[in-house]
Amino acid sequence: MLRPTVLAMFGSLFALAGRPALAEPAAPAADSKTAPADSKAAPADSNVAPPAAAVGANGAAPPPATPPAPKRFPRLKQPSLVHLDQFGLAVMPGSGYRIIAPYQDMVACGQLNKRVCTGWIPFFIDVQPSFGLSRHWDALVDLRFGVVADFSNSHQFAVAPGFRYWVDPDLDAKFFATFQGVYDVNPQHDPATKDYDVGVRNANGFMFEVMRNLGFYLQFGETVGFVRWLRFEIDGGIGVQARFP
Repeated sequence: MLRPTVLAMFGSLFALAGRPALAEPAAPAADSKTAPADSKAAPADSNVAPPAAAVGANGAAPPPATPPAPKRFPRLKQPSLVHLDQFGLAVMPGSGYRIIAPYQDMVACGQLNKRVCTGWIPFFIDVQPSFGLSRHWDALVDLRFGVVADFSNSHQFAVAPGFRYWVDPDLDAKFFATFQGVYDVNPQHDPATKDYDVGVRNANGFMFEVMRNLGFYLQFGETVGFVRWLRFEIDGGIGVQARFP
C-alpha cells in the first residue's frame, strides 16, 4: 500500500514542475486610434531649459538692452583771427583839429593876421592797404584823400607808410598802435610856402572782429609835420577793414 502512495506523490511533483511559470501581464500597447487628435498641442516638458538668450546667469531674465549713445561730432575749430599772411583793405572817414606854426612871419596858414593858426582839419577819407607780417605786426600804407578843400583851395593828398602792432592778435576785440612816416602833397599856391611836407604819425585804436575776414575799428591819430611849417594834428574816425584769404 505504501508503494502506490509514494508513486502518487512523485507523480504530483513531476506534474507541478512541468507547468510553465505565469508571465507578468504586459503593458497594453498604445492604440493609434485612441491617441489624442492634436498630439502637437501637448504641453512642453517642464524639464526642457528655455533658450540661453532668455535666461540670465542666475536663472532670471536679463535686463532690457541699453539703447546706443547718440553720436557726437567733434566741435568745429574757430577760425584764427590773427592777420598773419592776410591782405587787408580798410576805409575810414574822419576829421580832426590842427595847429600850424609857420617858421616865418606873414605866412598864410589859414587865418588872416595870425602868427599861429588853429582850426578843423577838412573832412577826409583814409584808404589803407595792409599785409600781416607776423602774429603781432602788419605792414600798412595810409592814403589820405581830402574830400573838402583846404584853406589853400586844394584837396589834401598824403601817403603814410608804416607798421601796426596788435596787442592781443587772437582776440576778437583788440587794441592796436601804428608807427608811420608821412609825406604830404598838398599844393599851397604860394611861392613862399613849400608844396610838400614830411612828418611822423602815430595812431591808436580798437578793432572788433566780426569774423576772420571783416572787422570794424575806432581810431585816433596824431601827426607832426616839420618841413613846410610846424604842424600838429589830432584826427579820428570809424572805419571798416576787409581781409583775404
